[in-house]
Amino acid sequence: MIVIKTVDGRDIDGDENAITLIAGPYPHDAGPHTYVHGLTQAPLMTAEKPDVLVSRLGITPPLAKLTRPDRSPVWVKRSAVISVRAPRPPQQQGPGEVNAVLQVGSHPQSVREDLATVRGIINAHGANV
Repeated sequence: MIVIKTVDGRDIDGDENAITLIAGPYPHDAGPHTYVHGLTQAPLMTAEKPDVLVSRLGITPPLAKLTRPDRSPVWVKRSAVISVRAPRPPQQQGPGEVNAVLQVGSHPQSVREDLATVRGIINAHGANV
C-alpha cells in the first residue's frame, strides 16, 4: 500500500500495483504537481514531484519512463498499455514532438519516442504491444 496526499490535503491509501501512469505538471500548473492514474476513476493530483512519487513505489517491474511532448517525463505500467500507434493528424504538434501514442487503460498518452523505441521499452518486461 502507498499513501498519496492530494493537492487538497486528503490522504489516499491505495495499492501501488493499481497505478497505471504517473505524469508531472502541465505547463499551466503552478508548482510541483503529479497526476496519478489507476487508483481512482479520475487521476489524482498531488503536490509531490513525480520522480519522488515514482521512487516511493515498490513495484516490480518498475514503471517505464518515457517523454511527453513537452519533454517532461511520464511513467507507465507496461502491463497496462493496451496499444501503441502512430499519432493521428490532430495529435501531431511540431516536428518530432509526438511520435507515438500509447493507450494506457482509457488514457491516451502521447510521447516523443518513436514507435520502435516505445515498443522495445514496453515489450522488454513482458508486455506485448
